[in-house]
Amino acid sequence: MKKKALLYSIVLATGMSFSGCSDQFLQDMTPYDKYSPEMTFGIESNLDSYIQNVYYNYFYKSGMTPTQSYGLAGAWNDYTAYTEEKWGIQAKIDASQELNRSDDCETYFGANLGSNISNSPYTRIRSCNEILEGVDKYGQDLSESAIKRAKGQAYFLRAMQLFDLVRVYGGVPIVNKVIDASDRDGATAYVRESVEKCIEQVVKDLSDAAGMLPTRKEWGDSQYGRLTKEAALAYKSRVLLTFASPLFNKDWDNPSNKRWADALEATQEAKTFLDSEGYGLYGSTAKEWDEMFHNFDNKFCKEVIMVKLLASTNVKNDEHSGWQKAIRLKSMGGSGAGYQVPLGMINLFPMADGKEATQENGYDSFLFFKKRDPRFYYTFAFTGEKWGYDKNADASVWNYRWTDQTQNHYYADNLGGSSLAVVRKMSNPNANSDNTYQWDGTDVFEYRYAELLLNLAECQAATGHPSEAVKLIGDVRKRVGILAGQDGTYGLGNISDKHEAIKACLNERRIELAYEGKRYWDIIRWMLYNDDATASNTTCATLGIEPLNNTYRENKYLQVKDYDGKEDPLTDKRDGFTPVDVDDWDNLESEMERLGEFWTANFEFKETETPVDATSNKEQAYITWRQNYYLSGLPTNVVKMNPWLTQSIGWTDAYEAAGTFDARQ
Repeated sequence: MKKKALLYSIVLATGMSFSGCSDQFLQDMTPYDKYSPEMTFGIESNLDSYIQNVYYNYFYKSGMTPTQSYGLAGAWNDYTAYTEEKWGIQAKIDASQELNRSDDCETYFGANLGSNISNSPYTRIRSCNEILEGVDKYGQDLSESAIKRAKGQAYFLRAMQLFDLVRVYGGVPIVNKVIDASDRDGATAYVRESVEKCIEQVVKDLSDAAGMLPTRKEWGDSQYGRLTKEAALAYKSRVLLTFASPLFNKDWDNPSNKRWADALEATQEAKTFLDSEGYGLYGSTAKEWDEMFHNFDNKFCKEVIMVKLLASTNVKNDEHSGWQKAIRLKSMGGSGAGYQVPLGMINLFPMADGKEATQENGYDSFLFFKKRDPRFYYTFAFTGEKWGYDKNADASVWNYRWTDQTQNHYYADNLGGSSLAVVRKMSNPNANSDNTYQWDGTDVFEYRYAELLLNLAECQAATGHPSEAVKLIGDVRKRVGILAGQDGTYGLGNISDKHEAIKACLNERRIELAYEGKRYWDIIRWMLYNDDATASNTTCATLGIEPLNNTYRENKYLQVKDYDGKEDPLTDKRDGFTPVDVDDWDNLESEMERLGEFWTANFEFKETETPVDATSNKEQAYITWRQNYYLSGLPTNVVKMNPWLTQSIGWTDAYEAAGTFDARQ
């Protein structure tokens, strides 16, 4: 029995959700030529295969990097390029561009219907709806537990997709049933809803999911990686935190605001339940914090709430990570000069006592590696530091340059690197370096318990409890070895002002969650690129945070001083120098002093010849983000095919008419 109308029906200019399956069974299942709806949704094994295919369409991307894991369901954009974590001018921060037409809008919404089946947001939502309706219609012989598992996963996945649409576009249509695309009159009923209605739907779906999904323990080890009750509760915290933030909440500065109260309640509920299920911060040292990212391959870690499992096989259809390839130096089997770090990220991390890295607190901007936050040493790698890999446990980083009399530049180990440090975080010393880590299977942690604690800290700060926020940030710092200090604040100081507490929360997220794909969404929800009072956006001034607009990411070279020539002048000195080992925590301070002596004797900083944030004329480029970019308008194909969907304010529609829909409301 064929159901082509069912299969190819989808409202809002998108196709069907079956695509690119790695399992032959799932390929054969489309379009129900061999498996009827009764067999698909009425037989537990077939139903679960269908659900696994939905997971596939949500999360599959071979060669992904951690910052591109769940960034958006079904899409993998490098939003890190819009943050302080990475340099380079992209379209939305390019002063020479002003994007306001439907042709300039994010295309995430979906493609037009066509002969090829596409994997788009509303097709993924449709797949979830098919599960919910199919189980009700054909699941009479399913066990109660099978029904709850299926529905729980469908509700969670549907919530995730709608939330992603909201944080890209603001208010969007809510589609909670399977729709036939030929019913154009019926489709017009699906208009852009308010953000509030969308979030209400997301929260309801997550609550339903939490009521139906098994816990991690109930799923069992063989099903590790599935969505769980714990994850649903934690995800609700993430959603409500976003809804309470300034992007969607003009009353955000009111400590009695209901949205903050709701976010606080949901986050406390999630933490309480996760604590009871054995979740928590992993480890009590920075070394253990580092090992967390690679010591739990395809198995449970108490800190991991949501995980993307990857494979270490050489099968191309299996999922692998491109992270080790991106961050490792060529001398360690990587693809280049590593993931290079803007100077601002080096200066961001606090001192060893948790205090801000300032000259008054003993910070030396040249010997930046001395007496830093323990996480610094596992987030970054720098010249003279040991950083082992599978072929050489004692390998070290040498990333400097020298210049000859004719101003030609040469680089240590021919790396060509141009930053003082490279990203080390989430590196796996056991990953197979053959073929530049092509088959790396290091798992990706999408949601960690540390993020949940920082969510809670932010909610406490925003509701007028700054001391509670400081305590929670202190918990995050304590587990990596930062000492409480005489005032017991882990270097934060006695913060009594709500705004200072919020600022401290956002800053700690930048440190703890660096390079995990979270910073862009924090910038967006707090509108940290600019202030614009005409658009009810004054958060930077209110919090005392410098807007990103009119700033730039910068870099300096580590240059061999007092030398001109072609040959590496430090070959012999390198051979006689034992790289510092950050795992040797008891001797780390004296080891960094020794490294500092080596640097002082041999190196100096040099400005880059061309700015790392450069215009087409190789002049300094400044970040220029425009107010309408925080939420995209609808792309041309969508507003043309669905003309009843109103365009957002700040964007024009397909016929150059100004948008009227307030996507933030």
